[in-house]
Amino acid sequence: MAEIGNYLEGEAAAEVRLQLEQHLSHCATCQVIVDSSRKTIQIVTDSGSFDLPDPVLKPIAKEIMNKIRKEQS
Repeated sequence: MAEIGNYLEGEAAAEVRLQLEQHLSHCATCQVIVDSSRKTIQIVTDSGSFDLPDPVLKPIAKEIMNKIRKEQS
């Protein structure tokens, strides 16, 4: 499940995306992880308190996603 970060960012390879979606179709635990992650990302991005310029935001977002991937592997 280390590819969930890439999947959520829309950066997963087509084959990985397909495999993940097939897995998600029957794994309730991973469905909850993906849904919770999506909701968290939406809440953070919708709130005005987290507006940062791209040069600042991108390295932070990358580090967060790397940590998510590491914890899932």
